[in-house]
Amino acid sequence: MILYNITFNIEVEIQHDWNSWMKQHYIPFVLETGLFSDVKIFKLLNETENQGLTYSVQFFSDSLAKVNQYLENFANQILEKHNEAFRYKHVSFMTILESVD
Repeated sequence: MILYNITFNIEVEIQHDWNSWMKQHYIPFVLETGLFSDVKIFKLLNETENQGLTYSVQFFSDSLAKVNQYLENFANQILEKHNEAFRYKHVSFMTILESVD
């Protein structure tokens, strides 16, 4: 199992709009590619250093090839839309992890 994780730190005042946008636009776009089987969103509870709120949006895939296909062919489209909607009100970074049995 491969986990494609995007961590977002957002300004507090956009949290409701951001959560709605993620559920109505970002997540459906990613899942409609057919390259991921599941998604989970987590909110960091022990924020100590950063201002704002931190969320981890986790997409699960059965292969690294599918994640790479998403990154090469689709990721920039939705990231540009996200940046247009929330410009200067967030920072984000991406990680790819593999489950270890």
